[in-house]
Amino acid sequence: MISKELWGKIIKDYLESYIEVIEREKKYEIPKVQRALVITGPRRAGKTFFMFQMIDNLLKNLEKERTIYVNFEDFRLTNVKLNDLENFLDTFYSIVPENVQRTCYFFFDEIQNLEGWEKFVRFLLDKNQKVIISGSSSKLLSREIATELRGRSIQLKVYPFSFKEILKARGISLKEFYSTSEEAKIKKLVGEYLIWGGYPETVINPSLRKNLLKEILELTVFKDIVERWRVMNIKVLKLLLLMLAKSTHLTISKAYKNLKGLGIEVGKTTVANYLEYLEDSLVFYSLKPLVKSYKKQELLGFKPYLVDNGLLTILGIEDRSRLLENLVFVELLKKDSDLFYYTTGKKEVDFVVKKEDQTERLIQVTYELDEENYDREIRNLVEVSRDLDSNNLLVVTWDQEDLVEIDNRKIKIIPLWKWLLQSC
Repeated sequence: MISKELWGKIIKDYLESYIEVIEREKKYEIPKVQRALVITGPRRAGKTFFMFQMIDNLLKNLEKERTIYVNFEDFRLTNVKLNDLENFLDTFYSIVPENVQRTCYFFFDEIQNLEGWEKFVRFLLDKNQKVIISGSSSKLLSREIATELRGRSIQLKVYPFSFKEILKARGISLKEFYSTSEEAKIKKLVGEYLIWGGYPETVINPSLRKNLLKEILELTVFKDIVERWRVMNIKVLKLLLLMLAKSTHLTISKAYKNLKGLGIEVGKTTVANYLEYLEDSLVFYSLKPLVKSYKKQELLGFKPYLVDNGLLTILGIEDRSRLLENLVFVELLKKDSDLFYYTTGKKEVDFVVKKEDQTERLIQVTYELDEENYDREIRNLVEVSRDLDSNNLLVVTWDQEDLVEIDNRKIKIIPLWKWLLQSC
């Protein structure tokens, strides 16, 4: 049992604390209705510090005493039970008696460690309190939230740093024009982002990034998935993630055959389940083709991407083309775009960005346009633009820049660093 004395210490520690945060670019709104705001995202993407940012913004117009933050991974709360929260509320209200009659903001981090948490959240919502919760993506999945809170939650996804957030963390502000030295710094950061990604810890501690990424991969990806789903064949899980990292296109049948070719006996259903577990962890994303038929969609398969380029690097991926395409996907993902790829078998475009069921733009990604691939990449883009009736055509490269016109279609060729800045 957690005593009132201990709760008092935890509450007072929070009220006396100050944590400096890097402002994230993610837009959010704390629900005005009786719904909890649920922050989800991959492990170590910065969900906790995003909560601190929310608190910091609230404190511009609110007394700190009307907010409270509890981390349920605090070692002092190891054995916390649902009935301990009565002591928590009593202590909170005894420290700040005025709060009994006021709406307060309750921030609960890693709440999945508390069995029956949903009952307490619903209780607070019924009392007209504001509740913001976060949890490990492998234990607090969207379908579980929907079930447990029965339509009384709104989700907000948090990812590793975008390039704009990396610039902010390194003290570089956005400008219309840059000096030669500033441009050189930005290009250097883009090179680092391409290889090491944007997990907040790795950006803030670049000298430790290799060890940090290994830890994220081993302890938070495999450990979480293995423990949650009671995965028996860890070797297959690791091989599948490596396969996803190396592949530009995959189907469940192809993944199954690849494993079989390695002499690994595993059922196709197990392969499908393991891929689902990896996707549930928000570490792997499957980009689906833009087709109306579900059957055809399954037949065509998916393009696999990881949530951060640093994970690709730790998995041994050095192919710059693969890293570049994954990075473009990650930046688009962070903007909550509706993304697809387009293929007819003979022609393909890497990304179709849709907004309100309308095709907003088509993006082709290639590390370098040369004599060998120029016609194929550009021609594919032009032909698909006719299929989808889109005139916003873009080719992202490492460092090439141009504006070409083919068949009355203008195609902008842009280097990655400029595209990242424009995306900001």
